[in-house]
Amino acid sequence: MKYNLDYIVYSNNLRKVNAKPKILYTILSLLISLFSKNILVPFIIFLVSSYLIIFKAKIQKKIYFYLLLPAVGFALFNLIFMSVWYGETVIFKLFIFEFKKEGFLQGLLIFFRILGGVSTMLFLALTTPTIEIFYSLKKYLPKEFLDIAMMMYRYIFVLLDNFLTMKFAQETRLGFKDLKSSYKALGMIMANLFIRTYDKGEKLYIAMESRGYDGDIKILSEIPNPKLKDILIILIFELFLLILSLLPPLL
Repeated sequence: MKYNLDYIVYSNNLRKVNAKPKILYTILSLLISLFSKNILVPFIIFLVSSYLIIFKAKIQKKIYFYLLLPAVGFALFNLIFMSVWYGETVIFKLFIFEFKKEGFLQGLLIFFRILGGVSTMLFLALTTPTIEIFYSLKKYLPKEFLDIAMMMYRYIFVLLDNFLTMKFAQETRLGFKDLKSSYKALGMIMANLFIRTYDKGEKLYIAMESRGYDGDIKILSEIPNPKLKDILIILIFELFLLILSLLPPLL
């Protein structure tokens, strides 16, 4: 991809929108999509989330679909698997595989549930910095939980940075020139990765203490308060989806 995720999160057109409406939309849409028996509901959620990502946030389509592709692949595999192994009414036969109606309908519902759920999570992940998500949840979740989550988020990138540095060092020494060398290089990386990451984590902790860290991570945010209009629009939309999810399935 041309840009990394941090660049996308901090440069999209919805960056200055308060995180609370986006979190509210994501949580409610995810739950409704997960429990809906109507295929139309997660499909609508997918369309709305895609519209917000591409046309409102102005995130490139190729980046969005690149991130969505693994979920689509998994959903298609699940659809085919359930069509073959679940149900009794055969729709058609391909070689030795019999595709059944009951499995196809259930797999189709799960397919759209996956699309709806992943698209809403991508909407939040691509338009809202993680630190603002933590800041918005500060009043609703225990402080200890958020502190641990923020530290875990930070140390994931410490681990990743160490891995990429060591991998690059091995590549410059032709460590991945063939299969045997690749196994040896990978073994050396894994043997030293967690030791170096732990050591760097200790140094980061010392740096935090030297700057006045007392066990409480302070979070600052310049994002304005959420607009009542945005909250009402989201609640009305989610209520519409909830009513629609209670209707009989289309298929």
